[in-house]
Amino acid sequence: MAHLSVRTQKMPSGNAFASPVVFDFSGDIGQGEQILAYGVALSGFLLNYVTNSVDWAEPVGAVGASLTPSLFGDTVVLGGNVMLTDYHGDTARCFWDGESDPASVVQATALAVIGTSTTTAVCGTTFGLKSGADSPPIYVPDGAENLAFLSGFSVASATGSRGYIGGLTLSSGVSSPLNDQVQVNGTTALTDFQSDGTVDVGLLSYLPDLTGFDVARTVDVNWSAPDKENGMTGTFQATFTIPDGYSQIANAAILLQDVTIVYGDTTTLELIGAMQSSDLTISGAQVSGSFILNIYNPDWGARTYITSDSTATLAVIAQFA
Repeated sequence: MAHLSVRTQKMPSGNAFASPVVFDFSGDIGQGEQILAYGVALSGFLLNYVTNSVDWAEPVGAVGASLTPSLFGDTVVLGGNVMLTDYHGDTARCFWDGESDPASVVQATALAVIGTSTTTAVCGTTFGLKSGADSPPIYVPDGAENLAFLSGFSVASATGSRGYIGGLTLSSGVSSPLNDQVQVNGTTALTDFQSDGTVDVGLLSYLPDLTGFDVARTVDVNWSAPDKENGMTGTFQATFTIPDGYSQIANAAILLQDVTIVYGDTTTLELIGAMQSSDLTISGAQVSGSFILNIYNPDWGARTYITSDSTATLAVIAQFA
């Protein structure tokens, strides 16, 4: 038997990737247990330009967010990178200057399978998948539940130049099992722009002998109408059944699966993101929260904002205690 633990946090906004982010699982590891497998999820991202001109908004050459995990005993340590550039001296803002000028950050989640011996569960990430391509076959338990989610992405001009974009799309998926094997896949694109990209896709594959958690797949999100520079806010609530032997939800996190951010035009941008607005709320057997999709150009005379065609697919994972 093994159990699953969940940790999530926003990377520091003072300097998002200057030092590793540590997810400490020691409080969940019992006598004789250890972390048997682990994976990382990109639960949200926010990319904001700092420009070298009088303009707030600039064209785009490349966009991305990546996570690099390592296991050290009872902790999963994440490094990473955010990328927003026009190949002309304008880059992602690192330091928080105020509500109108936020730092570029990610919300990162670590999953750890904990037990005393080899587990049938699969928990990990396939890195650097070419957009639209399948991973090599991954062996999974016969009859397992299989859940794919985004762990990172990188998308750039196919010609090495900068240009105007109409939005950003991301997706993750897992194939139906064949001979106890699956393949994960994902896509990424800057819409209305010739681009190439790669996707990092996480996989959690498990049988009932992996305990201590549950996943609410494809949570219903109630999206507000677009509100100019405030973007679109989606609220959600997931209700879990706390199993016998447990009394509460100890931790919860978003697993981001698909994102479609649609602009009202094909133009420059200052900010693009798909991000929690605050920490998730745990109340009894329920987990609730809000999620913001955004893209905008605030320059005078050229203001462009997100449209209501934008959406995101979220799963919520809960750890019991």
